[in-house]
Amino acid sequence: MKNKKDNNPVRKFFLDMSKAHKKELTIIIAIATFGSVLTAFVPYIYGRLFDLALIPNTTITLLLSLIGLWAILGLISNFTSARTSALGDTLGAKLSLESEVEAYGHFLTLPVTFHKTKKTGEILQKVSRGSWHLQHFIQIVSNILPSIIFLIFALGAMLIIQWQLGLIVFFTFAIYSIITLKLTKPVLKSEENMIKAFEKEYGNVYDKLYNVFLIKSFAMEDNEKKQFLRSFIGKALPPYKDSAEKSARLQHIQGIIYNLSFVIVLGTAIFFLRSGQITQGEFIMFFGYINLSFSPFFRLSEFYNFYKKATVSIKRIIKLNKLVPEAMKHGEKTIKEFTGKINFKNINFSYNKDKEILNNINLNINSGESIALVGESGVGKTTLSELIFGYYQPSKGNIFLDNIDISRLKLKWLREQIALVPQEISIFNDTLINNIQYANPKASFKDIIKAAKAANAHEFIMSLPKKYKTLVGERGVKLSVGQKQRIAITMAFLKNPKILILDEPTSALDAKSERNVQEGIKRLISKRTTVIIAHRFSTVKNVDKIVVLDKGKIIEVGNHKELMKKKGKYHELYSLQKGLD
Repeated sequence: MKNKKDNNPVRKFFLDMSKAHKKELTIIIAIATFGSVLTAFVPYIYGRLFDLALIPNTTITLLLSLIGLWAILGLISNFTSARTSALGDTLGAKLSLESEVEAYGHFLTLPVTFHKTKKTGEILQKVSRGSWHLQHFIQIVSNILPSIIFLIFALGAMLIIQWQLGLIVFFTFAIYSIITLKLTKPVLKSEENMIKAFEKEYGNVYDKLYNVFLIKSFAMEDNEKKQFLRSFIGKALPPYKDSAEKSARLQHIQGIIYNLSFVIVLGTAIFFLRSGQITQGEFIMFFGYINLSFSPFFRLSEFYNFYKKATVSIKRIIKLNKLVPEAMKHGEKTIKEFTGKINFKNINFSYNKDKEILNNINLNINSGESIALVGESGVGKTTLSELIFGYYQPSKGNIFLDNIDISRLKLKWLREQIALVPQEISIFNDTLINNIQYANPKASFKDIIKAAKAANAHEFIMSLPKKYKTLVGERGVKLSVGQKQRIAITMAFLKNPKILILDEPTSALDAKSERNVQEGIKRLISKRTTVIIAHRFSTVKNVDKIVVLDKGKIIEVGNHKELMKKKGKYHELYSLQKGLD
């Protein structure tokens, strides 16, 4: 008979996690269980010690022996508790880190469409909250079995000592459990609403921090602080307050049940003591078990509450991890002697069904050929280059590299063949050498210097106090626009790609910086298949082919002289920009 598949994703997540760390969990649970069993004998010894102490002919040796045994059990119990806590915390931290690494790693593999529609801050908060719950969950899990074992021991002992009192305690536990199960559901709903609200607000906070220079440039610091406060109080605080109120209500009812049952048990126990049905030692023993049994019972109740709350956070991580990586939509093929030839055949593309960005694009780019994509904003120039990278898939048609359909190629290999020099340079808050080497981790320092010289970057790097070890700041704020462009070109040289995509990197530069960058680009383009997304027509005169796009269609193809003679769209755009210049 086949095992039924577990359809509960959270339970499956925890079971898989437990299997992966079976050895560590077994050790933790074994130590905790051993300590729990020893603790179960403490009230019994204490009660017997009290009874024996009241008997005149009891020897001092026997009493001291029982006291010594009681002390030893207490010490061992404390030791096992400390070890369980330390091992549980360590494993919890390990699982939390593994979960974060897995989630962040998966996050990076998701398609560009995901990253363009989701706020990074929301994702970070989602992963952080989930990993926090996971870290604390393991500490609770390690106490489940010991708590259950101790409860069985304690209830059994109480039923043996005085079965009527034992039944009162048993029914107290039952009522407590039913109330907890019933009242936890509305708490969880509020918890989920709270988590969603906090994720959204943290997404907004991250966005503001990322654009801190924009905020400063408009002197909006005070306004943003007020907006931040209004947003959190207005949107995140209400569900938090609702969750806290419902949790407090549950705890209040649980407290009433506990105190009421304790009063009933205490009154009944005193009656049995006075009537001679139990001894003074059994009275003490019984309440020793009550005090000790309520602690693990409360832990089980807390575990249930925490598990349900953790479920809300873990579900959101599972949902994130289930999103299909972009590489899954590509094949595993590579091309041994890749030349850089590109063919677009009947390409249509739209980000959504409402508007088509590219319409029936047919274009051949030969190996080593340079082309420029020209047209007004929004005609699909950047989209066309993003299709080459495999960021998106065409809704119709095919793209071929050296006559191989791009969808059959291994995505990692594909992107290793392409270098991009964009308008807005992405750069890490790290040293120049580490940023440059990111393009080719195996490159030597000699290779890096060679690439920097080819990109006209070496001279300005050497003028810096720490040269190649200079920290560039977040998003490269310590560098000028021109310097960042030359670093990007250096990275492209170091990568040594077959295909080069230039998103007009000189459009925002002054004359001197543009000259330095253009010299680097000229060397970079040589013998490489190059696609230039043109914004300034002065940069496209010398390319092999100019492709004019309008409303997602190719309307003109030719070199500068040919297109100027046609007096078509290219002539119109060129003349307009020349007049503005």
